[in-house]
Order: sequence, then structure tokens, then C-alpha cells
Amino acid sequence: MKGFYLLTAVFVVIALGPLRAAQPPSDPKGTQDEKPVDKPAAESPAMPSLIEKLPDYSGELAKRSFLLGDWGGTRTKLAEKGVLVDLRLNQYLQGNTHGGVDTNNAARYSGDWDLHLKFDTARLGLWPAGLLELHAESSFGDFANDEAGSPVNDEALYPWPGDRDVMLSHLVYTQALAEWFAVFGGKLDTSVGDKNEFAWLHGDNFMHTSFRWNPVAARTTPYSTLGAGFAVLGKWGQWSAMVYDTEGTPHVSGFDTVFDGGTSVATELALNVRPFDKPGHQTVSFLWSDKNFISLEQDPRAGIALNRMPLLNLLLAGLTLERESSSWAALYSFDQYLYMEDEPSKQGVGLFGRFGFSDGEANPIEAFYSFGVGGKGIIPDRDNDKFGVGYFFTDYSGDLPDLLGISSSQGVELFYNIEATPWLHITPDLQFIVDPGGHDDRDVAIVYGIRAQVSF
Repeated sequence: MKGFYLLTAVFVVIALGPLRAAQPPSDPKGTQDEKPVDKPAAESPAMPSLIEKLPDYSGELAKRSFLLGDWGGTRTKLAEKGVLVDLRLNQYLQGNTHGGVDTNNAARYSGDWDLHLKFDTARLGLWPAGLLELHAESSFGDFANDEAGSPVNDEALYPWPGDRDVMLSHLVYTQALAEWFAVFGGKLDTSVGDKNEFAWLHGDNFMHTSFRWNPVAARTTPYSTLGAGFAVLGKWGQWSAMVYDTEGTPHVSGFDTVFDGGTSVATELALNVRPFDKPGHQTVSFLWSDKNFISLEQDPRAGIALNRMPLLNLLLAGLTLERESSSWAALYSFDQYLYMEDEPSKQGVGLFGRFGFSDGEANPIEAFYSFGVGGKGIIPDRDNDKFGVGYFFTDYSGDLPDLLGISSSQGVELFYNIEATPWLHITPDLQFIVDPGGHDDRDVAIVYGIRAQVSF
């Protein structure tokens, strides 16, 4: 019942608060780099739409943004009528060449695909400012995480680690109640939070979990879960808040057990800043859950490979485990351009960083930080290529039983994303992981990789 009251309170705030809102995370995984095109006024919907610009599906094979193009004009017509279809495929070849857990035959081929559908109620001629979003996904093959002993390929953890079924991880309806205010609810893909210009889950950048989002959040925030909230938007940035089921999974809808085992509340404030007239962002977040946690219990996204630990250690450690009645986490991140050649195309170079802290009792990660350099178009005539280099440090909780032998882990990753065509990106990647999974008895893992991303 506590979850029900919290959810009710959210909608009371939405109904009464003089807030300024924007559409919630409507940039599903991998779609933020689409090249939108302004449509003529005649093609604009008769009522306000949450999708101001439509993707450009046209062009010859080597220059268009989508491999399958415009389907003879049908795709553009569908988009103008309010139905947008996006299919993406990622393929990986990674191998652990030194240290970690296993280097014998450690090369792994794997992949994942994502289907995104959007239904714009304004363009469909139904009512203003409504948007229904759907995201189905699955993965295939063997990822290199187990061999490295560290989440060197974050995509292996979605939609559910080790599961190859097709799952509906995002089904969310958004309704703007004013030009500046919207509410949303449904099956939420929570990974759209903690956005970063140079290091984020939704982009052609790093592969290791520690550079794609903040793993401190894993304890209180499932990847896919039922929830609702609101967002507030202005030229200054965005503020959002939501309540969601702590035990949600992409396997099931969750309506039968929603909020039974725990409820989480999250809020995030993202500010747009322009020091020295260069764009940047400063983001702070706070997460809390009232779930009754087992101290050792953790999300695979935290980077602890329990399946590789001796069974006896796990059994003995289980005798010392305690329960915690709640958990909290505080997060901070930033991105800041230092040089920018062209702002609309985002060509330039900048810095990024993330920091996270938790209670260190229910949460297996007590502190975390990462930082690095990223950019786009630094090589002449390669305007859409991206690069990044970053360092991370994860400090695991001292409350974890000593028998597990887990303390801290750190690492470095480098990548260069090559735009072969606008619809095909090739990314060589190299990672060096010290004490993979927090085990200081493991040698440094050196992991090579190459990723191919196709937008259909």
C-alpha cells in the first residue's frame, strides 16, 4: 500500500503544482544521433506534437541515415501521420587477451537488436501532445564479460543478463498538459536518465558499464519497471521526478506484484550551462527505496561476478549476511565542451565525469567515479567520427563479507567510432581493467573489441 500512496501523491503534485514540464525520456537506446529534418509547414500536424522534427529517411545508399531508406516514400508518410519505426542492430567481437578470469579461447561474438515504435497522437489526428513509445529488444551470442570478470560489454546486461528472449522493456505514454508540462507512466526504461554528451548508454561511445551510466544506481533502480512521474523543462535545463517498482523486470508486466516488495523514488535536476560560451550540462540525482534488501544481493550491472566465485565462499558468506530496510544513492555528472567547431553538428572536444555515493550497506558499491575526454570530428574530412578515453574507479562496500575477497576495481577504456556511412558505424575499442570485479588476486584484464552498428 505504501507504493500506492506514493504513486497517488505523484499525481496530486502533477495536478496541483505550477511546474514546467517536458516529455520524459523519449530518446530510446541508440536514437539520439538520428539526423532530423525540418518538415514544411504543410506537413506539420494540425495540433501540437511532442515530435517537432521527423527523421530524414531519404537519400542514396551511401549518404542516407537508414539502410532500408524510405520504403518508396511509405516511411516518410507513416512518420507524417504519426507512426515512426526504427530498427537497430549491434554486433560485437571482443576478446580477453590477458588476466581477468579466462584467456583460453576468450574471443566472443555477440550482438543485440532494438525495435522502437512511436505513435504521435497529434499527427494521428487524435488529441494534442500525446506520445506512446514502445521498445522491444533481445541479444544473441556469447559476451566477453565472464572471461574478463568485469562488465566490459554493457549491452550483455540488457534486457536481462544471460537471457536471449525478446522482451518489451519500454512501453510508456507521455501527455503534455501545457507547453511546458507533461506526465508519463508505464513500463519504464530507466536507462534514459543520467544523460551525458560523451559517455552514455544511448550513443556510439564506450562499451564498459562504468562509462555508460552510474552503477551506484543499480541497487534501487531496475532497468525496466512500472512507474510514473513528471518532468519540468526550461531554457535552464530539466527537472524530473518519478516513483517506480524496485523489483520490476523486463520479463513480465509487473501489474500483479507492483510495489509489493519495495518502492523507489528518484529525482534528477539537469542544468544547461555555458562557461566561456561553450555548451555543457551539470546533473544531480537522488535515489531512495524502501525495499527490504539482503546485503549481498546485487544487480549484475554493479560489476560483481558472483557466478565465478567459489561455491564454498558464497555459502559461508551467506551466514554473515544481514538485511537492510532501505537504500539510497546520490549521483552527480557533467559534460562540458572545451572546443567547438560547429555547435549544431556538435563537432568539438570536451570533458565528462560521473560521481556516485551510497549507504554502503544495502548497496554493494559505496563510491564510484569516472572521468575522461570525448569528442567528434577531430580529423579533417571525418566530421561525424567520435572518440573517447576514460578512467573509472569503483569502491565496493566494506560491509561485503571478507570471504568474497572484493575491495575495489578500476580501469581505462579507449574507443574511436568510424562513420562508414550514416547508417553504419564501426568502433574499435580497447580496455584495461585492474582487479576485475573487485578481486585483487586477478591480473589486469586487457580486452580488445570491435563493434558494428547498423540503423535500418
